[in-house]
Amino acid sequence: MGLFRRRKGTWRTIREDYRRLPRDQWTEDEEEHWWQTCSDEEYWAHWEAWSRDTFEHPTVRSIRRGCLEAILAGGRASHPLEYAAMLRVEGDTVTELILLPTVQGDEHAIIQTWMQPVDKSIKGTIHTHPDPHPYPSEADLEFFAANGTIHIIAGVPYDHDSWRAYDHEGVPVYLEVVPDPPDAGDPVHDADELDWGDGDDHG
Repeated sequence: MGLFRRRKGTWRTIREDYRRLPRDQWTEDEEEHWWQTCSDEEYWAHWEAWSRDTFEHPTVRSIRRGCLEAILAGGRASHPLEYAAMLRVEGDTVTELILLPTVQGDEHAIIQTWMQPVDKSIKGTIHTHPDPHPYPSEADLEFFAANGTIHIIAGVPYDHDSWRAYDHEGVPVYLEVVPDPPDAGDPVHDADELDWGDGDDHG
């Protein structure tokens, strides 16, 4: 699954006590052995630690609170199905969700990106996982690479500690949650509500 997956192999250099050593001191064989033999608890704990070791995104630094609340509410409303939407970025802040027709399932949400309006401010995606693991699968990583620069995954229980942000390569990034400005409107829009114009880019 995703960046981390259990792999089989033949191991030649495995020290009996390697698990007690810092991970950066493991041999490649020991790394392979760990992935093959780790428990479910160890596997998910590694994902969790990895997702919290965040970096600064080069262009997107924050998300409006109202937009984040809409993401989490959407996850709760759609559960146990996944849901997905596009993200609008203004300046360095994620400000709105743009809803496109989506095929929902309990292990997928297929968003019809070809129906996205011509709008340069739409720079990323959000989707949910109906489990407590907001980490990208291999399919998610492929989707990230093709659909913008900032991506959010929210998982159960869809609260302020169960979402993660990633860049287009799936690297965890930090987004500060900032207050909505006084003149902020509805953070959720259907694509057919937008002004498609005559092909002009917006943003």
